[in-house]
Amino acid sequence: MGKGQNEGGFSEDQLQMYKDCFKLMDINKDGQLDKNDLRGAFDNVGVLMSEGELDGLLGEIGGACTYDNMVKMFQEKMAGDGNDSDDLIVQAFKAYDQEGKIDSKMFTHALMTWGDKMTKAEIDDIFGEFEIDEDYMIKSKDVIGLFVAVKEEPKAEEPAPVVEEAPPAEEDEGDAKKKKKKKKKAAK
Repeated sequence: MGKGQNEGGFSEDQLQMYKDCFKLMDINKDGQLDKNDLRGAFDNVGVLMSEGELDGLLGEIGGACTYDNMVKMFQEKMAGDGNDSDDLIVQAFKAYDQEGKIDSKMFTHALMTWGDKMTKAEIDDIFGEFEIDEDYMIKSKDVIGLFVAVKEEPKAEEPAPVVEEAPPAEEDEGDAKKKKKKKKKAAK
């Protein structure tokens, strides 16, 4: 389990974000989300939900939609068998990798053609997260980072430059005695 994560795998920051979102959605402030709360939340982001869709969402919770039950449901979904492992997802994107970049046109075609086909609007929404260069290429790490939690490698601290002191110049015995006398006088 990563640093700062609880037994469910969410960090304290993630749990706080879920709590804040729950409070925003709980319009009637009763500590439980109902259809009206969900409808209002989706309306606020411009998504109109049917009664059936709202019932389906609430049915996924398996009981009252409280904050704790919502987080529990998220944990179960994140750990569920229906999710691909991060390694598998990374391998899938690496298939499109060309020297650290992905051809956005080829990638668009794949997303609209195979698997869970995406619409042009969905692709435009996702591609809005990426910088696409003049050759229509996207950095692979940006794409992968959107779909899996990329572990940041700790930055190695640069060692402080070693300052070597030059060895003292050879002194004859007379000069060394004079310096010792000067040091003694300065100390007094």
